[in-house]
Amino acid sequence: MAIAQNDFTLFRGKAYEGQVSTIDVYEAISRRVETALIPFGRAVVRGTKERSCGPVSATTTADQVIGFTIRTLAEFSNSMPANPPNYQVGYDVNHIASVLHRGPMHVLCVDGAEAGQVVSVILKEGADQGRLTTGMGAGLLVLNQVKWVDNVKAGEIGEIRVDGILNVYVEGK
Repeated sequence: MAIAQNDFTLFRGKAYEGQVSTIDVYEAISRRVETALIPFGRAVVRGTKERSCGPVSATTTADQVIGFTIRTLAEFSNSMPANPPNYQVGYDVNHIASVLHRGPMHVLCVDGAEAGQVVSVILKEGADQGRLTTGMGAGLLVLNQVKWVDNVKAGEIGEIRVDGILNVYVEGK
């Protein structure tokens, strides 16, 4: 006997990391992943080879950031199973990543944010490297043209709007 479903809220969350949030026009570019798996919804930098990309590092600067990885249907599977049946959620080395360059998308907010706050990229190595938050200081890279759309609690999925990424606030300049 089949399971009856009376609405479509079953298994429906707010969004997934790296999901484009609306059907508004957005700019996405394709880049080959060079060095390591890049999970969805993470900041990526320009790679060393032509039309390539890589994950952020502790020394990343704003001018190196080219966008954020988004989920796509361009490949049959975005990664091979790491330990079947568990799939890694991102783009593996030598796969073609879709990178949002301008527009709205959903990401995980590590420390929480308020609507209109600028986005900061976490540069410190670890599980949150490349994820987004707010604030300034060591291990954070502020991107002043990327902002949170709504209030979002720490550890939850929120929407950002990318209106440019190469500008960063530098005190004294």
